[in-house]
Amino acid sequence: MPTLYAVIMAGGRGERFWPLSARKFPKPFIPLLGGTSLLQDTVARIQPLVPPERICVSIGAEHLDIARRQLPELPEGNFLVEPVGRDTSACVGFCALHLERRDGDAVMLALPADHYIADGAAYRETVQTGLDNLEGASGVVFGIAPTRPETGYGYILAEKPPGVARADGAGDGAAAWPVTRFVEKPDAATAARYVADGGYYWNSGMFLWRNRTLLDLFARFMPETAAGLDRLRPLIAGTALAAVREEVAAIFSALPRISIDFGIMEKAEGLRLVPARFGWDDIGSWASLGRALAPDAAGNIVQGAVTALDTRDCVIYCQSGRSAQAGVQSGMIATYGVSDLVIVQAYGKVLVCSRDKAADLKKLVAALPEEPWPPERQEPPRRSKEAK
Repeated sequence: MPTLYAVIMAGGRGERFWPLSARKFPKPFIPLLGGTSLLQDTVARIQPLVPPERICVSIGAEHLDIARRQLPELPEGNFLVEPVGRDTSACVGFCALHLERRDGDAVMLALPADHYIADGAAYRETVQTGLDNLEGASGVVFGIAPTRPETGYGYILAEKPPGVARADGAGDGAAAWPVTRFVEKPDAATAARYVADGGYYWNSGMFLWRNRTLLDLFARFMPETAAGLDRLRPLIAGTALAAVREEVAAIFSALPRISIDFGIMEKAEGLRLVPARFGWDDIGSWASLGRALAPDAAGNIVQGAVTALDTRDCVIYCQSGRSAQAGVQSGMIATYGVSDLVIVQAYGKVLVCSRDKAADLKKLVAALPEEPWPPERQEPPRRSKEAK
């Protein structure tokens, strides 16, 4: 039976969660929802379905040390360093070459590193359903039953069988339905129609393939990328050598910058969709924390040392910790008589913006001076190598 490997895509930048995140410390590595980072949560959640020796993390070179510190339970060789960011098709293709070297019959489960999942057991059951229905399919996608007409997500139309009562297929056996089409980020009216239709699902960004099938799909639908992967294949084993690293970087940098969704998934036939049976969100901005964290009685989402008086519908995040320079406890926010704001204090910086502008923070971050590496940046606790 083919062996399952998890590939966790941990690229990305830190604009939308400034000042807690930054280019050198982006969203997957920050303790956004509690004491551990989103990356740590992703690795913990896929176990015990996939043990640490079969969990790989695709990472940029500038984030390698952070990832190693946060995930000491993973073998050193499981951190796959992309020379540059070239979107998800290059990332997934590069990882496919590494899996090919390890196991010719590998099955790849590709996972974003920075999503919120509400129920780990239901999540693993959903992945297992995908594995059980991979035979005869070119791949499996995992869809999220939409709860609102979201214009920031891609949608997948599936051929749901007649008589399926629930959007997640629960109670109707092993739900895996033929995929009809992918639609990228529709306008509001179209998204509302999709939600009302009942056959459309949000694209979770989680994909499952046989590794060799994935490489065949590259050859068929992305021949330029496939040619680059063919050039990279004999070099993968020697990436520790400086000369080889330079050649790998040159080839990788020339790969087309395109998502795996556009490059392959929208074109491939024979895909199946497994509807998720767990709560999910990609937590794209400070304002979206309300979909992952419970608000207080006044509708506020509060993290850290916060006193909120006569305050409604705000997101307030206060970083706690001890300042080495001042020798005192740092971090406290007090609010009075405000509403619909995002207020964040982290690393000596403060953000205040209206809640409806939180998704557009890239404009603000672009206007800020270049941020140095914060000397006192507080990382989530490291797991011991025995942690599961």
